[in-house]
Amino acid sequence: MRKLELVKALVLTSALTIFAAACRPGASEKDFTAQRIADREAIEDVVNRANLGFELSDPDLFAGAYAEDGIFQLDAKGPVFGFDKMTYQGRGDIRSIIADRAEKMKKTDPKTLSFDPATLKMYIRNSDERIVILDPKTARHTSTWMAVIKTNVDIHISAVGRYQDAIEKRDGKWLIVKRVRTE
Repeated sequence: MRKLELVKALVLTSALTIFAAACRPGASEKDFTAQRIADREAIEDVVNRANLGFELSDPDLFAGAYAEDGIFQLDAKGPVFGFDKMTYQGRGDIRSIIADRAEKMKKTDPKTLSFDPATLKMYIRNSDERIVILDPKTARHTSTWMAVIKTNVDIHISAVGRYQDAIEKRDGKWLIVKRVRTE
């Protein structure tokens, strides 16, 4: 009888030890969590580069956030002020959004403007940001944005809308593959 109780206790102890080991977070779970955090930070970084590049009128910073075959699409009835077309395809074309705008501003005769172009500042504020990592190589990002323009004459809200981004991890780097901008 004593032997039977000892065997039962040994089996129960073994079962509990195995169960406890299975419940303990293992290295693979820690690796998964660390990778998920790193991916989220990289996604936040690529979205920030796109938004800051637009705000600072830096065509390389802006376009560098997009995949080579990326798409920037305006989801509105055209034309949209400040844009030459409704869809831009490819990083070079996306870069032209900022580069062409800066070039047009340089060619504008300041005497035809109601403000001093040297004082023009644009601020883009993003809020309600949401990142959803769908799998190890794809994610979605949405946010509400507001463009505020400041000059020596006044400060005003220029436009408001939403961004909906499709983001992919390519060659270990997260990039925007499609941004839809709504107003």
